[in-house]
Amino acid sequence: MLIREHGTLKLQSAGAGGVHPYHEILYIDSGESELQWMGRCYKLSSPVLLVIPAHTPHWLTPCASGVSGWYMEADIQQELLPGYEVILQWNQMQSGTTERIAWSQPLVAGVSGVTSVIASYEAGELNSRTVHQLLECDIRKLILLVRSAVAVSAHSASPPDCSPASQPVERHLYPLLRYMERFYTDNITIEDLSQMCNLTPSYVIRLFKQTFGATPIQYLQELRLKAAISYLGSTDLPVQQIAELTGFSNLHYFSRMFKMKVGESPSTWRKRTSAHDPLLPIAQGYDSWH
Repeated sequence: MLIREHGTLKLQSAGAGGVHPYHEILYIDSGESELQWMGRCYKLSSPVLLVIPAHTPHWLTPCASGVSGWYMEADIQQELLPGYEVILQWNQMQSGTTERIAWSQPLVAGVSGVTSVIASYEAGELNSRTVHQLLECDIRKLILLVRSAVAVSAHSASPPDCSPASQPVERHLYPLLRYMERFYTDNITIEDLSQMCNLTPSYVIRLFKQTFGATPIQYLQELRLKAAISYLGSTDLPVQQIAELTGFSNLHYFSRMFKMKVGESPSTWRKRTSAHDPLLPIAQGYDSWH
């Protein structure tokens, strides 16, 4: 991400705008104004946060005594930037043409963070490089919060759906994750997990894989192998004992799974990495599925 320009926003009656090759984020903390954007007119009462995509004509005209706040222009990666419909919905939610959004605490904190960084830079307390790094983090945070707010607004405007698939993923899956992480050495089956969340085994497998890219049993094996790598890299315990401590049914199965993932046997891997920092093998280990 490249921050092109940033600074305090102070506009008088003439207003400002145009077409920029970079995406722009505008925050107005005081005053009323009118935004002309994409053939639409938005009546704005502070505080508002506006997202203006690159190459889209816009003009912000203050009312009465002017407006104040801050602005940023940045080259934002396509995968991070919300789609046009999301940005359109967000800007509409900021205006008087729709019911205004009630800002969440994280959004307020995100905006305050940018305000503080820009003020510190203009006071000479931060250098340009540090400011750009901080603002990159803040932009990512604000865009994620914009996405979330629009999604919540769209969900609240729709009739409630009480089917299992409509429930938050966290309600079904994260208790299963925590359970496996706590009892990973036990003989956990997909039937056990499905009973915990009152869903069919096939649905649990499908939902889990859609969310995390692996089945529950694959995730469980991942936990066990990572634990085994920890033991191998930081203790002198026999390989068979490590297999037992990490929930594998027998040494042969452990060795086969380890070699399939790591590319060599547990003993060979231990000898090769024994000279490293004891914590390094835990982090490196192998390329996991997620």
